[in-house]
Amino acid sequence: MMQRTSGKAITGWAAIFLAPLLVPVGLVAQLLPFKKTIDRTPEEVAGFLGDFIEGTGGDWDWDEFETVPITDPELDLIRQEAAMAGPGYSRADADMAKLAELQKRAVALVHRRSA
Repeated sequence: MMQRTSGKAITGWAAIFLAPLLVPVGLVAQLLPFKKTIDRTPEEVAGFLGDFIEGTGGDWDWDEFETVPITDPELDLIRQEAAMAGPGYSRADADMAKLAELQKRAVALVHRRSA
């Protein structure tokens, strides 16, 4: 299994104890003028989609992919559509045909931008 994210997630009691400290910090961070998107390449977007379709991604990869906006508007549109087609409560809820179509769009961007 290839993991695209750091894999470091705070869970259990540590999360409960840290939440009262981190929630206010997160709210203040939203007000500051930091960049709120991530730079991803078409290859990375196609990789996230492929990993999810094949079931080979890391535990938090899909969550990060669908919740973090992408700077490139064309790739972010693919991300948004993938989030709508992605899983609800389980992987079985996902529209795999739509995700495969979105992966093809990302791969087409790879070829178009490298030409």
